[in-house]
Amino acid sequence: MSSSAWRATPLAAVVAVTLIAAGALSACAGASSPAPPTSAEPAATVTVTATTTAEASHPAAPVSTASPTSPASPALPPSPGSPTSPAPPVRPTKPAAADPAACLTSGLRAAVGAAQGAAGSTYQVVVLANVSGKTCTLYGYPGVSFVSGVGGSQIGKAAARDRTSAPAIVTVAPGQRASFAVRIVHTGALPASDCSPVTAHWLKIFPPENTAALYLGYTAQVCSGSAVSFLATRAVTNGISGS
Repeated sequence: MSSSAWRATPLAAVVAVTLIAAGALSACAGASSPAPPTSAEPAATVTVTATTTAEASHPAAPVSTASPTSPASPALPPSPGSPTSPAPPVRPTKPAAADPAACLTSGLRAAVGAAQGAAGSTYQVVVLANVSGKTCTLYGYPGVSFVSGVGGSQIGKAAARDRTSAPAIVTVAPGQRASFAVRIVHTGALPASDCSPVTAHWLKIFPPENTAALYLGYTAQVCSGSAVSFLATRAVTNGISGS
């Protein structure tokens, strides 16, 4: 090897080592020094709120925030004289205050009216006369039962209500009469074991809206047992027909 070639070889090696070291330094500097952001704008902030399954299915409406310079308007008070919806009117079921007062038991007298037979029953009319000297009203169904005597014990069941016709206000002037019909089922049309037939001689009558009774003599075969119903009464009506 010539002297010129020997001198060139160490020089090339030195250059090569220098270039390798420079490349390594550049790589280290790139790894330790991140590149500056390309934009001056700050990164956006995202807030995530956890929700339950129900909230996720039905998200709440956004809440608006009032401006500090614009206070919220106060709620208006309810208008005076604006009541809630009124309840529906109740239909009267007895005489109104403008009508004459109800007839009292003490101002009435009971009497036997016409009777009509039907299959297995008798329809007996009971007449109520106004002897009070002033006009009064009757409305609804009387209470009727057979009893052993005036002030005596009840025989069998009291009369049920026969709703063949609706009750109405009956105005009875002094001396005038109203009436109602009582259906009496014949004991032969009922099971003897349940009926236990006996002969009764008195009807006990409570005029409508009264707690005092009238007694009317009336003889009939009736059921003394409490297991069977053999009486029914219709509402009081004008006149003496009972219907």
